[in-house]
Amino acid sequence: MTIPVFLVLVSFIQCGCFVSSLYHPLDPLNPTEIDQIRLTIQESHLGSLPNLTYHFVDLEEPDKEDVLKWLSSSNESKLNRRAQVVVRAGGETREVIVDINNDSIVSDHVYSGHGYPPLTFNELFLASKLPLQYPEFKESILRRSLNLSEVSCVPFTVGWYGEAITRRTLKVACFYREGSVNVFARPIEGITLLVDVDSMKITTYNDRLRAPVPKAEGTDFQSSKGKPNSSTLNDTNVGKGFTIDDHEVKWANWVFHVGFNARAGVIISTASIFDAKKKEFRRVLYRGHISETFVPYSDPTNEWYFRTFMDIGEFGFGRAADTLQPLIDCPENAAYMDGYMVGADGKAQKVPGAICIFERHSGDVAWRHTEINVPGKVIRSGEQQTTLVVRMIANVGNYDYILDWEFKRSGSIAVGVALTGVPAMKATSYTNTKERTENVYGTLVTENTVAVNHDHFLRKCNFFFLSHGCTLSSRFGQKEPVVMLVTDLS
Repeated sequence: MTIPVFLVLVSFIQCGCFVSSLYHPLDPLNPTEIDQIRLTIQESHLGSLPNLTYHFVDLEEPDKEDVLKWLSSSNESKLNRRAQVVVRAGGETREVIVDINNDSIVSDHVYSGHGYPPLTFNELFLASKLPLQYPEFKESILRRSLNLSEVSCVPFTVGWYGEAITRRTLKVACFYREGSVNVFARPIEGITLLVDVDSMKITTYNDRLRAPVPKAEGTDFQSSKGKPNSSTLNDTNVGKGFTIDDHEVKWANWVFHVGFNARAGVIISTASIFDAKKKEFRRVLYRGHISETFVPYSDPTNEWYFRTFMDIGEFGFGRAADTLQPLIDCPENAAYMDGYMVGADGKAQKVPGAICIFERHSGDVAWRHTEINVPGKVIRSGEQQTTLVVRMIANVGNYDYILDWEFKRSGSIAVGVALTGVPAMKATSYTNTKERTENVYGTLVTENTVAVNHDHFLRKCNFFFLSHGCTLSSRFGQKEPVVMLVTDLS
């Protein structure tokens, strides 16, 4: 099944897989720089503000013209390093630019526009624990004859419908774990809690209806124990076949830069391919990464209508990046890069093995030809398709997004997004489709369990060396300079 997703090729970057010795102006912030930025903020007037939390810290990208000039030079000089910092303090959102070279704040202003910065992990964690101490919620669980110690709660963003927003809020839904590790398979339907994020208090409680909690039997998604069999994966006899020098990757006729930040996750930049005819590298892609995913669920009921997620803007693919499993997520010929981001306290957080890079033999044919018009000869020739894949996996709630950038010797780049994980379930009183008397806005997949209808949309903007453009993907696909491959594996 092909699903639209949101992709753009833009600017921010922020992972340091390690402290880089080979400088590139788009190198992500490394842990030393992150600590330096935090110290600069803490020692400024901002450090005395109440409840100071860091919501986003990233490299402020140099002007494209300056980067191109640097690429065309001997690469001995270094461009000035600045960081873009978004903090909240005293109920206000502040946008700050920090000069890393001079340990100084260049600008600081209070943001007064629409919207709020990304949620921190701390905020999501604290909101998830509030229901378990709330008296009315405890009574609701008792009335359903459930064990409170087996309840897990998940905070969701509330969506936006044109109204004036004056508070940062979350809605919390809860699930019953007993008998299964698949939390999303056993929803406690009918209960919704509204949380004020800044005060971290429940402001509205609604227990509207009851439905049987779906059974635990058959919901365990865990794979069988034992060592994964790599023979079922990519042909791993290819060897590495590429080199990684800090953030620069060289393979076949390609050279490109790999980075990582909290919002987009993996970032590809300054990708060039060698032109054998001109005997020089030809610039192809200036900047490429996922910009936004929009996931609206199509259920208008009180417990579901607000589930219209902006997975990257609200949560962040980099924040959701998971450590990759050798021989499961990546084949044995893969090399790994770590990712770094900033926590709510401003300190560097490491994601070990956030990105893997490997050569792939897919079994496809790169090119071939048989010639029979040479007298006395039948000439057959061709080559197998060998590509280089840069992969990251973002675990956002119940979904796991597998993001692939695949480089081909032909000069094309295929961007693949595969969706796996577990479905988001709604509890219902129906046990089979013949009982239904109303729209359940999804598919009855087993007794008392509906997988709710939804879509994944992706906006993609291509930022090349000479031009750029933005389009909104649809179900029917479009002819674009970058190939989009989106597959639902669930």
